[in-house]
Amino acid sequence: MTAFPTTDDDVAPAHTPTPPTSPWSELRLTPREAAEAAALAARCVREYEDPEAPAFLLDAAVIAHELPKRIRTFMARARLDERPHALVLRGNAVDDAQLGPTPAHWRDALTPGSRPAAFLLALYAGLLGDVFGWATQQDGRVVTDVLPIQGVEHSLVSSSSRQELGWHTEDAFSPHRADYVGLFSLRNPDRVATTLAGAPLDELDEPTVDLLFQNRFLIRPDDSHLPANNSAAQQQNPEFQEIAKALDHPEAVPILTGHRAAPRLRIDGDFSAPVDGDEEARAALEALRERIDAALYEVVLDAGDVAFIDNSRAVHGRRAFQPRYDGRDRWLKRINVTRDLHRSREVRADAGSRVLGRR
Repeated sequence: MTAFPTTDDDVAPAHTPTPPTSPWSELRLTPREAAEAAALAARCVREYEDPEAPAFLLDAAVIAHELPKRIRTFMARARLDERPHALVLRGNAVDDAQLGPTPAHWRDALTPGSRPAAFLLALYAGLLGDVFGWATQQDGRVVTDVLPIQGVEHSLVSSSSRQELGWHTEDAFSPHRADYVGLFSLRNPDRVATTLAGAPLDELDEPTVDLLFQNRFLIRPDDSHLPANNSAAQQQNPEFQEIAKALDHPEAVPILTGHRAAPRLRIDGDFSAPVDGDEEARAALEALRERIDAALYEVVLDAGDVAFIDNSRAVHGRRAFQPRYDGRDRWLKRINVTRDLHRSREVRADAGSRVLGRR
């Protein structure tokens, strides 16, 4: 490992637990820690080339233990904490000149300049679980990209811009949805805010909460899983037939599951509805929507900031913004993390596959 001179900036403060009132848990990297993490990612680029190479995805959780100890300690402690809506690592190294322009489309986003960030995001994710992708989302990529695309400014997918991206649990329709959603901010010159909120159940009466635990709600796949939002060559793949079934005949599910003191949440503000004709469920869902709307707050992820959103405790979205389309637009790498990859084996081609839906 390269030796770094010790300066005041290199002295890391002791780790302190997240205060009970804090909505997220945050660690600010020292310059030395950021440099060490970047060097480890650069080594992975040289050894594996592709951040989705099966050998790298198999090794990532082991390689991650070469990250600075304070990072590993922070992630290990925060992983078992039920309070934070997200884990945020600030101050990762991003060389804007080396990064190059923000691509016009996610299809062109695995650029040489962004490759180290994709590897580092996967390494951080390896401290929390196993990464995976969807056959029906961005052509089955495991590391996906969030950036504005011309022509879809007012859509309900993450490539929108002028339209606010509504709050949601990532892939709420699926029992195989992520436990964490990782975001690595490569560029955010206009400081566009990510929105977050937990489920403020203390503000709901007990009968309403009881009802949210019952199978009386329909959650359909969001538009990112539609054939039109994948490449033309992928649009005839049979995986999309399952999405069509989930759209036409969604199964009734609960919004809340698990322990009453720390329930797991699944909801999408744009794609959730009560079972047809169930007025009690409609009222309960509306009451929860109102509380989440009121609880929504903003977190700005600047270049070099990484966030892992707890997908079972919080919803997230994004404020509307004016796209530039000049190569300087907001750009994030995104990854899904599960604590238990075996849980999705029925929808993966084999034990080594990281793509859900490709059987």
